[in-house]
This record gives sequence, C-alpha cells and structure tokens, in this order.
Amino acid sequence: MPSSKKKAPNRRDKTDGTGDEEYEEGAVQFCSMHECSNYRNLKQCGRCKCATYCSVECQRKHWALHKPLCDFNATALNETGGENVFQRSLRNWVVRFDTTLLTACIRALKLKYDWENVGKAFLVLSLEPRPHPNAGSRWRIKRMDLVSPETAMIVMDELGMAIASQYRDSILPMHNKKREAVRESSGGTVDYAAVILMATNTGPDALEGEHSSTMRFKPVDVYRSVAAQMAFEEYEEDWRQDLMDQVHNDRPMKRAIPK
Repeated sequence: MPSSKKKAPNRRDKTDGTGDEEYEEGAVQFCSMHECSNYRNLKQCGRCKCATYCSVECQRKHWALHKPLCDFNATALNETGGENVFQRSLRNWVVRFDTTLLTACIRALKLKYDWENVGKAFLVLSLEPRPHPNAGSRWRIKRMDLVSPETAMIVMDELGMAIASQYRDSILPMHNKKREAVRESSGGTVDYAAVILMATNTGPDALEGEHSSTMRFKPVDVYRSVAAQMAFEEYEEDWRQDLMDQVHNDRPMKRAIPK
C-alpha cells in the first residue's frame, strides 16, 4: 500500500540567493574572489583570518591580489602573539557589517553620480568596545570621516600605531595595484573603495586589561551597476546617521548580488 506521507517540496539551492533561506534570512558574506558570487561553505584564510573563500581554486586565483593584505594583517597578529579577544571581535564586526560598509561607501562617495570618486577618499571609522550578545556587534562608532589616503596616514601617526609605516609602504601601493587589476579585468565596471577601521580600548565599556589600539584595512568591492541602481532617496538621506543606526541597532544590511 503506498504511503500517504507527502514528499517534501524540492528546495531551490542557488548561489544567487533566489529562494535560498540562508541568503534570504540574514546578512551574508561572499567569496573574496571578486569574480565569484558564491556565499556557501566559505572558509577563512588561515593566515590572516580576513578573506573568505568558497574553494581552494578561488583562493589560488585571488592570491596575487590578496598576498600583500594577508602579509599586513598576519604581521599585525604576530606582533600581538596571535589574535586576541580585541582583534577577534573586530574581525567578527567587519564580517557582520560588510554590506553596511559597502552601502556607506557608495553613498558617501556619491558613486551613482560620479564613478571616478571611488579612489578619492577613504571611509575612516573610529570604534570603541560595547557589550552585545552577538559576537559580531561588539563595537560602537565614535567617529566617522571621509579622508584622503594621506590624511589617513597622519591620523594613524597621531594614534601612535606602529603599523602605520607598513600601511604607507605596503598597503597603499597594494591597494592601488589591486584597483588597477580589477578595473582592467572588468572593463572599468568593478573597483575597490577602502575602509579603515581604527579600534581603541576607550569609552564606558572598555575591556579589562591592556589592549593596544589596532586597525584593519578593508577593501570594499564596488560594482558600477549596483551603484547606478541605488534609489535616489537613499542618496538624499543622511548616510552617516543610517550607518550609525544600522551598527548601533544591530541591523546589518543584506548584500545584493551584482547583475
């Protein structure tokens, strides 16, 4: 006698997010290889713990571009004897608010109107610890600025960050080379904006013990098509306040798949 139990409907499982609960229900991070839009089975780079890849193949393809930033972040970890609580919570924050930072860059730089603004300024965020049940939301924004790469260098020097010289000598040249490569391969439709996160153990919720100030340089891949499709209303609103609200209310944005 045939069973009366109904078969479960076939579940769609697509890497474009259509009909996929993993994509629909929350913020997701994509493979760091800019030509890949996969967001499933991502694994961190074991050396710097910054980039994430869906496969060894993507990691190999991206290595030439990733290596300088990998060296930079791995050096920062080694200088402190490995990743401590301070650095780990910052890494988790960057992952959780990846798309929030992307959207802030598009709006702040007005890329819908002038695509060439991508490299003219960096988004610099000053962060301090805060308590939160979600491991990816344990930072609050103290200050945010759009500054030139040269001004970012001055700010780091003022904070006494030992890593500043490596930023000047290695990271900035690497970032510019990375931008040139991706613009050439995409015909000018993809580029990298930049976010600099400066975290200090200050404020009413400062962590116990000694925690040296740290920074994280985050290239943000921006697609001209995504910037062009952003609604005009979003440009008219206060991007700074929206960024603060999304972070402090723990409402990270969900990333759209580039078309």
